[in-house]
Amino acid sequence: MHTRADLPAWLQTKDQTHLNFEKQHDFVGVNIASLGKLLHFFTNITPVHHVKSSPWLRVCSLLITSLLVLLSHDLIFLWACLLLYLGQLAFFPGNAILMIFKKYLKLIIFTAIFILPSLFLSQKADLPLFFMRISVLLLALAYFSGTTTWQQFIFALKQLHFPSVLILTLDITVKYCYLAGIYLQESLYSIRFKTLGQKASFHLLGNLIGELYLSLKSRMNDLYQAMVLRGYKLTNKNQLYPKITQNDLLPLLELGLLCLLFWWL
Repeated sequence: MHTRADLPAWLQTKDQTHLNFEKQHDFVGVNIASLGKLLHFFTNITPVHHVKSSPWLRVCSLLITSLLVLLSHDLIFLWACLLLYLGQLAFFPGNAILMIFKKYLKLIIFTAIFILPSLFLSQKADLPLFFMRISVLLLALAYFSGTTTWQQFIFALKQLHFPSVLILTLDITVKYCYLAGIYLQESLYSIRFKTLGQKASFHLLGNLIGELYLSLKSRMNDLYQAMVLRGYKLTNKNQLYPKITQNDLLPLLELGLLCLLFWWL
């Protein structure tokens, strides 16, 4: 008798970017799907919602607002900052608001894991003021990440004349995180093909981390040698400067009003 052997469902599917895996039995497939989302984050050149203000102004607004929120001890000022961000989000489309609030909830959960235990152990902490500060800061960060991409952020740092070493290090770090994700994704695909859909051992995780470290170390040494041989220096002939456009007038006015409110209160 001849038995018929059907191919697994994951081999019959042409589109490998949206596969559903059982999380309890297939850690390789689950990590492939997670890495796909991570790589999309690094290669995404379109923000959640496109705003017309300049990237450098968004960076300055985030830094100044965060500083004012940390220095403020008045709940009225914190409420004003919160209402300002909520008012800006009110003009966004529904899907953009939903995605930004998803980022906001993730930031809250991540912050709560590390801060809340030490906070409740302290008896002198002003809990209402602390929670209000954290809420405004995380909302400002979620708003910034939803309206600014990595490329715009790097460009804004160049316009603001941040140290070249800092910009180069950040740029290389982001690119090598993407390369690490590509290498790890290819390794997971090769493991999945070699196991023919069978259950993979969890001991492969250590081997993958070791191979990933050695590969990235080799790539970094090659990059350093190439920069040395080419005589690379941190000099930029094309100097970039911040430019104020008509779309920057309203954000500048809002930032100025926040500064006046902080000084008045």
